[in-house]
Amino acid sequence: MKLKSSTSNRPIKPGYLLIEGLVSVLISVFAIWAITVMITYTRNSRNQNIINFHSYLSLVESDRFRFEIVKQNPVQCALYSPVTKKHYRIEQYQDMIRLTGQYQGHVPALTDIRQARWSRDRGCLRTDVIFENGQKCSAYSKIPFKD
Repeated sequence: MKLKSSTSNRPIKPGYLLIEGLVSVLISVFAIWAITVMITYTRNSRNQNIINFHSYLSLVESDRFRFEIVKQNPVQCALYSPVTKKHYRIEQYQDMIRLTGQYQGHVPALTDIRQARWSRDRGCLRTDVIFENGQKCSAYSKIPFKD
């Protein structure tokens, strides 16, 4: 027995319409595109954190300041620059690592930080950073300790 439409005498053919197929393909393409964009964004974010971490290291280790470590503890480092003949501090402040002078003001050296720690290890300054996205970075800097 075939079903009949109430408005005409033509039989109703159950099936899959072309427009439904196109909509399904369009939704699938959009979903794949969204997943690809999210994966690319996550990868770029991780790479950007590594690039920023290396920029921070190049600032701390630069010949522009030639820092010497006066005092170090897990939450901050007191530095002295014989080039500028000034004292500086490097510390975590809110979600960034900042470089401050003796007076007001600071330079954000690294952002999107969850936790930063400094330690003296094998005669070097070890910097351990955990970013907001959970990524971890560590580095040893050959900066002299002023004893």
